Amino acid sequence: MSRPRLRPAARTVAVAVALGAVLLAAGSLTGCTAEDAGSTPARTSTPSPTSTPSPTDAPTTAPTTRAPRHRPPWRGIDASHHQGQIDWTAVAGARLRFAYLKASEGSTFTDPEFAANRAAASAAGLRVGGYHYFSLCTPGAAQAAHFLAVLADAPSRPQPLPPAIDLELAGSCAAPPAADALLGEVRAFLRAVQRGTGQEPVVYLYPDFEDAYGFADDLADHRQWVRSLDGPPSREWWMWQRSATATVPGIDGPADLNVMRRPAR
Repeated sequence: MSRPRLRPAARTVAVAVALGAVLLAAGSLTGCTAEDAGSTPARTSTPSPTSTPSPTDAPTTAPTTRAPRHRPPWRGIDASHHQGQIDWTAVAGARLRFAYLKASEGSTFTDPEFAANRAAASAAGLRVGGYHYFSLCTPGAAQAAHFLAVLADAPSRPQPLPPAIDLELAGSCAAPPAADALLGEVRAFLRAVQRGTGQEPVVYLYPDFEDAYGFADDLADHRQWVRSLDGPPSREWWMWQRSATATVPGIDGPADLNVMRRPAR
């Protein structure tokens, strides 16, 4: 904004006196200017000298503190061999930025499309991460070893997204373990995967699993991938699975659509 200009101060007008009186006082007018010759100067007090402000007297502008900026979240999908052949160029063309792909399940199963999907999605410019479908009745360490082996067989560029664990009841064993025992196996899996990849795993808790075991609070020290199809999740999330019936170019049939938080650079 421009500053308003200051108006010049009004001149003080003296009362006119008779010419004769001025002449009588001529001796006292010595040194007056031509402009002052016809008027009696008004009395003014001697102005006190203006002090020179010290450097600290100069006005300063307080530094502006900017709030941390967070870039807009990414949209992406999760997929497995159940989606069939995927046109990853079309997926990337729909402004989707990432894909989480099923890599393994239990201690022996490898998704048959993982390696091909990972290579094609990476080539199309998507960031890719792998997830493991956790078997509730198999030791966590054995599952972690299998997951790590599958990830190592299908490297991606650029840097892969953090690995993820998928905890669900579907396909579980006939007699799932008690909560304490299962939590111990899950934590063993998470520790092994973090050591093997150098990245902290993300935890996905399907709603029926969370209803049965209530692990969200126990695993709150890990980033959460939360499924909530009716609106934003009610708990903290790093990734939000917001739809299971999305239409995505390049994929035949419904797809899972996700939103991922991204920290500022």
